[in-house]
Amino acid sequence: MSKFTELNISTEIIRSIQEMGYEQATPIQEAAIPAIMEGHDVLGLSNTGTGKTAAFGIPAIESIQEYHRYPKVMIICPTRELVEQVATELRKFSKYKEGVKIAPVYGGQPIERQIQLLKRGCAIVVGTPGRLMDHLRRHTLRLNECDMVILDEADEMLNMGFKEDIEEILSSMPEGKHAQTILFSATMPDAILKITREFQKDPVKVQIKSSTRTIDTVDQVYYEVPRGKKVNALRVLLNHYDPELCMIFCNTKKMVDELCDELNAHDIKAIGLHGDMKQSLRDRVMTQYRSGIYPILIATDVAARGIDVDNISLVINFDLPQDSEYYIHRIGRTGRAGKKGKAISLISLKKQRQEIKNLMRYTKTTIAKRFLPTTQQMEAVNRRNFISEVLNACNEGVNQDSMEIANELLAEGVAVENLISALISMNYNNEVIDIEDHETVKHYSEAFEAVRINMNVGKRDGIQVGNIVSAIIEETGIHAKAIGRIDIKKHFSNVDIDASKVDLVLEKMQGASIRGHQIVVQIDEAPRRKKINENYKSFSKESQKRNGKRKEHKSHAKLRKKGTRRNKSEY
Repeated sequence: MSKFTELNISTEIIRSIQEMGYEQATPIQEAAIPAIMEGHDVLGLSNTGTGKTAAFGIPAIESIQEYHRYPKVMIICPTRELVEQVATELRKFSKYKEGVKIAPVYGGQPIERQIQLLKRGCAIVVGTPGRLMDHLRRHTLRLNECDMVILDEADEMLNMGFKEDIEEILSSMPEGKHAQTILFSATMPDAILKITREFQKDPVKVQIKSSTRTIDTVDQVYYEVPRGKKVNALRVLLNHYDPELCMIFCNTKKMVDELCDELNAHDIKAIGLHGDMKQSLRDRVMTQYRSGIYPILIATDVAARGIDVDNISLVINFDLPQDSEYYIHRIGRTGRAGKKGKAISLISLKKQRQEIKNLMRYTKTTIAKRFLPTTQQMEAVNRRNFISEVLNACNEGVNQDSMEIANELLAEGVAVENLISALISMNYNNEVIDIEDHETVKHYSEAFEAVRINMNVGKRDGIQVGNIVSAIIEETGIHAKAIGRIDIKKHFSNVDIDASKVDLVLEKMQGASIRGHQIVVQIDEAPRRKKINENYKSFSKESQKRNGKRKEHKSHAKLRKKGTRRNKSEY
């Protein structure tokens, strides 16, 4: 890669770039900047996060040599957010270059204010297609002196239905005048090629070698989630990763609103962004997100275009994108500026496994499968975390007041173990989020050869299923999937254990403690077939009587067929 100082850029812009902390040009910048500065029309294929704003922005600024009343450069962007982002970046690049005024124009803002801005004069206008059309119709925007037109994220503008607006804007150039036309797009559909053929002259094609370059630093994984449990699974993952800034993508505006309400109802601070919001609200949302007041942003693909935040550590696809290219745009929000990022996709349907495979082929990367924790594992983690907090409090949280209160309680004759137990009961809430497929869990013990063991603790000891599972996992280290059905009786409990793990469980659990009770564990010798026979005998009496009558009739029929002599009364 070349340094910016090797690209024939003015010293004023070099100074601005260096202040921004950049030295090396990205591949798209290295290829596009010289071509644009030489006056060529350019057709660029580039994804979000490759540095394309500088690729067209620096040559645009360099083309401005003096103050201009009417725009010399017009940049068209699909969304208001992208307009603001591009305008902000251009102001940074032009910090030390005099005579460069930049006017952003977009919907959701009073048009009168923008008219005054254009009347004062500007060298570069950046706008959305709809608002640019408004100004052209009002004659508040003139293109007589426009020498360069730039279309940023052209494919997205077409997807949003701006095809006719774009064609009309490009056709609004003075007759006989050809402005240098720069077009950047992540994909190259037929509609883009049509615009290229009609409005560009011998364009130089600029394309980075791999469209997946920007996701090389992103660790991609997916989780299979039981249907109806996606929100709960999302809560578990957010608690686990605890990201500083996170983006969650949904496919619909309705899902954005519903998911936002659901997370906030569980004290997870999230804020939504979609196309139905007014500009003032969208601005407030982004301010609160960037500042970390709301560290989780839930958005649709269209609303998220143009959002450029460098320190997003986690991207979650709550819904899989409808187009593979959107996947790259989404996960490209993280792993920027040389940092590592993580991208998670949630799927609930078997057919979505194929979609994951398609994404892997498309991105030429691996999307690894991960497993959500079981209820028992979450309980065990909660317990360990609580114990750790208590130990830390013992080392650092003891003060004069707490010691005096402790002494007063002990002076009342309360046993130390009872005092500790009471305080734990007051502060310990081993709450877990339900993410299990209960139909699968119900029949799981049938998935392995189970051996039933017996423990000498039961309901009278305050024992619950979670206590037993957590204790077994902590003492033995076996996976929760090796634990099957658990029946808790009044004085004892029965647990089904994978036969391959039963010896380890017997060894490690013998003498272990559950809720303060020392455990005696042994194999339950009662044959499993006995239970089956009991179940068989549980037929209703009426059913058994019907079966008996059928057998009697069959027996009599056989006798009649053989001609056996019997009294009529026997029939």
